[in-house]
Amino acid sequence: MTRILAVTCMRNEGPYCLEWIAHHRAAGVTDFLIFTHDCDDGTPDLLDLVPGVTHVPFQPSGNKSVQWQAMRLADAHPLIKAADWVIFFDCDEFLCLAAPMNTFGDLIASAGDDTDAIALPWRFFGAAEQSDFNDQLTAERFTMCAPDPFFLPAGHFFKTLFRLDKFQKLGVHRPKNKRSKPGHWSLGVAQPASDDFANDDSRINLFGMMQTQPRARLNHYSVRSAAEFMVKRGRGLPNRTTKRLDLHYWAERNFNTVQDRMIDPMLVGTRAELAKLHTIAQVQTAHQSTVEWHQNAFSALMKDPAEIQFYWHLTLLAASTPPTQDQTRAHLRRLSQA
Repeated sequence: MTRILAVTCMRNEGPYCLEWIAHHRAAGVTDFLIFTHDCDDGTPDLLDLVPGVTHVPFQPSGNKSVQWQAMRLADAHPLIKAADWVIFFDCDEFLCLAAPMNTFGDLIASAGDDTDAIALPWRFFGAAEQSDFNDQLTAERFTMCAPDPFFLPAGHFFKTLFRLDKFQKLGVHRPKNKRSKPGHWSLGVAQPASDDFANDDSRINLFGMMQTQPRARLNHYSVRSAAEFMVKRGRGLPNRTTKRLDLHYWAERNFNTVQDRMIDPMLVGTRAELAKLHTIAQVQTAHQSTVEWHQNAFSALMKDPAEIQFYWHLTLLAASTPPTQDQTRAHLRRLSQA
């Protein structure tokens, strides 16, 4: 059996972690290695109840980003040593495969035997003018997303599924190469990567590289509803927890230009796995507790005039306008000349 390991780092992700686990377990992940830190919403207690999940609480220290600290712990974990393929990604990123692919096994087979790493590009999914938090599947609630082509560089980052034996260690977006010859890369199972890309560990963005739509990607639900974004911003970014999410972050991710339901066939398996988890009484109770924590956190924010004003601005900014190619070129030119 091919062992596929999903590694992630969570802080206050309680309402979403069962769905995320169920979706990727249905897609063929055999092992989950989940690091948590500084949680208040009950995420650690919930994860400890989920069968097949290895949960590692840790306390970050120093100035290095939390994600990098978690990855260094993961690099030394026995599950890494036992895995055939590994991916490090976040709880708001969901694997999305074009039919007839439905699993990681299908993805790997489609990429070909000589592929060592598969770059999974982001596609931003916006709030779709939803203001409230509902405890339902993320992928069912949010189906509006950025267009393709999309001329925003921030929308072209990726995460990587890779063969462990071909790389040195984990990275946030891509693994670090060994000193020997770099592995063979596929970009979204749509085209091979150039040697320059494969050799360059610092290349973490595919802007201007994709010649066709990816057949494998990550749906990136980085904002969800306005209420959920309000609670999320309290914990900061996963790689910079001291930086609060602001209106700039919302504006660069809340695109609702086209509807995309490519993920729908995969949701049959997601629902089935999630239903199994909800039959475990303690799991269901712990999940509901995290939902209530997030609801209460939003209610508390709505007693602060400054937070109410911020929430009002989110609802006013119902959707961002995708930039044209000319606008993006002008913006990048100004940055390079500054």
